[in-house]
Amino acid sequence: MSEHGRRRRHRTVDRVVWILEAAARAPDGVTVAELARTVEAPASSVQDLVNGLVATGFLLEQHRRFRLGPAPHVLNLIAGRVVPRIGQAELDGMSRVAGTPVLLTVRVGLDAVYLARGGEDHIPRLVPLADQHMARPLLRTAAGRLLLAFTDETERRGLLEELARHDPEAVAEFRSALPAIRASRISRSEGLADPEVSALAIPVTDGPVVTGALALIHQRRGRSERLRLDRAAARLLAHIQESQMSR
Repeated sequence: MSEHGRRRRHRTVDRVVWILEAAARAPDGVTVAELARTVEAPASSVQDLVNGLVATGFLLEQHRRFRLGPAPHVLNLIAGRVVPRIGQAELDGMSRVAGTPVLLTVRVGLDAVYLARGGEDHIPRLVPLADQHMARPLLRTAAGRLLLAFTDETERRGLLEELARHDPEAVAEFRSALPAIRASRISRSEGLADPEVSALAIPVTDGPVVTGALALIHQRRGRSERLRLDRAAARLLAHIQESQMSR
């Protein structure tokens, strides 16, 4: 890809994204001073960005505190999909079928983000990652690798170029695994993000489009966990197919 086409970060875009995320994570809203500390920028510059975001509905202001506005939700409605919607009861049911915790995951830029989890998580340190929707590196999670594998080819090429600047070995390994991931529609992580965790991911689809991933998680002890996750995925895929046919 040419230098012009490479997906590079942009300081202003980064600041806008950080402002929106900070507002989304603050139930009572955030002040301009708090946002300025978050993005490490002058308060005057942040105020200009905030003014624009309020004017376009991305932020709401009340008593000089700012919360996330309705505009992001409206854009999702216009797009007609984007974020996979699986209710908590359905996620818990999937976890019971699989016999493992299930994490609903989407790709956000160069990261995988957990939207929700089903079932009891027997690895407590992973709970905050899901409940607080923390970003995880794409190539270090089973769900992230699956989502990257089914990203549009042109976009994927640009993302991999950017990722290669920081983790060339992981990119080389992913390129090697890519055909198998796309053929099987299954991705694995054997201790990539956490040496004690095995994970397997299967796609969430909207028609032919992969919109998210379901990650099945298990404590890593050896080959038996891989076989256990294979069986769990098979049960869950059969359950999903049966549910879709009955609708």
